Amino acid sequence: SSGINAEWPLRPGVLVQHSENMIEKIRIIEPYVTWGYPSLRSIHDLIFKYGYGEAEGVKSALSSNVIIENKFSKQGLLCLEDVVKQIFEAGPHFEMLIEFMYPFKLQPPKGGFRRVAVHFSKKGAWGNRAEKINTLIRKML
Repeated sequence: SSGINAEWPLRPGVLVQHSENMIEKIRIIEPYVTWGYPSLRSIHDLIFKYGYGEAEGVKSALSSNVIIENKFSKQGLLCLEDVVKQIFEAGPHFEMLIEFMYPFKLQPPKGGFRRVAVHFSKKGAWGNRAEKINTLIRKML
């Protein structure tokens, strides 16, 4: 058994800050993940559709600006659009926001993954998709 369950219904997705150190870490797990550089629209859509955070010890959907305002008003973040902008720009509150948010639980892409044992550069599923990660995100929303 390869340890990969192709029937697993949800795929976790996380946002990390781009750095050489992070790229080195991703390279270690690269045969098991697909990754790239999401657009502002993709980050917006992920947060608005699949965003959850911990508010007062409770996992809550990020469906209301009240949650953001109550938790981050001291940092000047008042709405979900502020969160999206901070994450996209890797702003000064990026790490705090990522720690607050749960990993996204994504649906498998429409049409499924093909050739999961092959690198994306060879028309497979895993590896660096660069900006083409946005196409995959669209299929998973």
